[in-house]
Amino acid sequence: MKRYARLTGVREKKEREEQIVIGDVVLEPKTWKVWKKGQEVKLPNREFELLRFLAENPNHVFSKEALFEKIWGYDYVSDAATVAVHINRLREKIEDDARNPRIIETIWGAGYRLNL
Repeated sequence: MKRYARLTGVREKKEREEQIVIGDVVLEPKTWKVWKKGQEVKLPNREFELLRFLAENPNHVFSKEALFEKIWGYDYVSDAATVAVHINRLREKIEDDARNPRIIETIWGAGYRLNL
Protein backbone atom coordinates (compact mmCIF):
# COMPACT_ATOMS: atom_id res chain seq x y z
CA MET A 1 0.00 0.00 0.00
CA LYS A 2 2.80 2.43 0.82
CA ARG A 3 4.49 1.74 -2.51
CA TYR A 4 1.30 2.63 -4.39
CA ALA A 5 0.95 5.83 -2.38
CA ARG A 6 4.54 6.80 -3.19
CA LEU A 7 4.05 6.08 -6.90
CA THR A 8 0.80 8.03 -6.95
CA GLY A 9 2.52 10.97 -5.28
CA VAL A 10 5.33 10.88 -7.85
CA ARG A 11 2.85 10.76 -10.72
CA GLU A 12 0.86 13.69 -9.28
CA LYS A 13 4.06 15.71 -8.77
CA LYS A 14 5.18 14.99 -12.35
CA GLU A 15 1.77 16.06 -13.70
CA ARG A 16 1.95 19.33 -11.72
CA GLU A 17 5.45 19.99 -13.10
CA GLU A 18 4.12 19.50 -16.63
CA GLN A 19 1.47 22.16 -16.16
CA ILE A 20 1.65 25.93 -16.12
CA VAL A 21 -1.00 27.41 -13.85
CA ILE A 22 -2.10 30.99 -14.47
CA GLY A 23 -4.91 31.73 -12.05
CA ASP A 24 -7.79 29.51 -13.14
CA VAL A 25 -6.12 28.69 -16.47
CA VAL A 26 -4.03 25.53 -16.75
CA LEU A 27 -1.73 25.01 -19.71
CA GLU A 28 -0.37 21.54 -20.48
CA PRO A 29 2.47 22.04 -23.00
CA LYS A 30 3.08 18.33 -23.63
CA THR A 31 -0.55 17.58 -24.50
CA TRP A 32 -1.32 20.96 -26.14
CA LYS A 33 -4.34 21.38 -23.87
CA VAL A 34 -5.63 24.42 -22.05
CA TRP A 35 -8.22 24.40 -19.27
CA LYS A 36 -10.14 27.30 -17.77
CA LYS A 37 -12.09 26.63 -14.61
CA GLY A 38 -11.97 22.90 -15.39
CA GLN A 39 -13.34 23.28 -18.93
CA GLU A 40 -11.08 22.54 -21.88
CA VAL A 41 -10.45 25.53 -24.15
CA LYS A 42 -9.73 24.70 -27.77
CA LEU A 43 -6.95 26.83 -29.22
CA PRO A 44 -5.61 26.84 -32.77
CA ASN A 45 -1.87 26.13 -33.02
CA ARG A 46 -0.65 29.74 -33.21
CA GLU A 47 -2.79 30.81 -30.25
CA PHE A 48 -1.49 27.88 -28.23
CA GLU A 49 2.12 28.61 -29.17
CA LEU A 50 1.67 32.28 -28.28
CA LEU A 51 0.11 31.46 -24.90
CA ARG A 52 2.76 28.85 -24.15
CA PHE A 53 5.60 31.25 -25.01
CA LEU A 54 4.16 33.98 -22.81
CA ALA A 55 3.43 31.50 -19.99
CA GLU A 56 6.98 30.17 -20.13
CA ASN A 57 8.26 33.74 -19.88
CA PRO A 58 5.92 35.33 -17.34
CA ASN A 59 6.15 38.95 -16.27
CA HIS A 60 8.41 39.84 -19.23
CA VAL A 61 7.27 42.38 -21.80
CA PHE A 62 7.55 41.37 -25.46
CA SER A 63 6.95 43.69 -28.39
CA LYS A 64 4.57 42.64 -31.16
CA GLU A 65 7.58 42.31 -33.44
CA ALA A 66 9.44 40.04 -31.02
CA LEU A 67 6.37 37.83 -30.55
CA PHE A 68 5.79 37.69 -34.30
CA GLU A 69 9.38 36.64 -34.93
CA LYS A 70 9.29 34.01 -32.17
CA ILE A 71 5.91 32.45 -33.06
CA TRP A 72 5.55 33.00 -36.80
CA GLY A 73 9.17 33.45 -37.87
CA TYR A 74 10.69 35.68 -40.51
CA ASP A 75 9.48 33.52 -43.39
CA TYR A 76 5.80 34.01 -42.64
CA VAL A 77 3.94 36.31 -45.02
CA SER A 78 2.16 38.79 -42.74
CA ASP A 79 3.15 41.40 -40.21
CA ALA A 80 3.27 42.00 -36.48
CA ALA A 81 -0.33 43.28 -36.48
CA THR A 82 -1.42 39.63 -36.59
CA VAL A 83 -0.08 39.33 -33.02
CA ALA A 84 -2.71 41.78 -31.75
CA VAL A 85 -5.45 39.75 -33.45
CA HIS A 86 -4.25 36.54 -31.80
CA ILE A 87 -3.85 38.22 -28.41
CA ASN A 88 -7.45 39.45 -28.63
CA ARG A 89 -8.68 35.96 -29.52
CA LEU A 90 -6.76 34.48 -26.60
CA ARG A 91 -8.23 37.04 -24.24
CA GLU A 92 -11.75 36.14 -25.39
CA LYS A 93 -11.04 32.52 -24.46
CA ILE A 94 -9.04 32.73 -21.23
CA GLU A 95 -9.83 36.04 -19.55
CA ASP A 96 -12.84 36.54 -17.30
CA ASP A 97 -13.33 39.95 -18.91
CA ALA A 98 -11.52 40.33 -22.24
CA ARG A 99 -12.04 44.12 -22.18
CA ASN A 100 -10.20 44.36 -18.85
CA PRO A 101 -7.56 41.64 -19.15
CA ARG A 102 -5.59 40.54 -16.11
CA ILE A 103 -3.66 37.61 -17.58
CA ILE A 104 -2.32 39.06 -20.84
CA GLU A 105 -1.74 42.75 -20.26
CA THR A 106 -1.00 45.38 -22.89
CA ILE A 107 1.95 47.54 -21.95
CA TRP A 108 1.29 50.62 -24.08
CA GLY A 109 4.18 51.54 -26.32
CA ALA A 110 6.08 48.37 -25.40
CA GLY A 111 4.07 45.18 -26.05
CA TYR A 112 2.43 42.43 -24.03
CA ARG A 113 3.10 40.74 -20.71
CA LEU A 114 1.61 37.60 -19.18
CA ASN A 115 1.05 38.20 -15.47
CA LEU A 116 1.53 35.45 -12.94
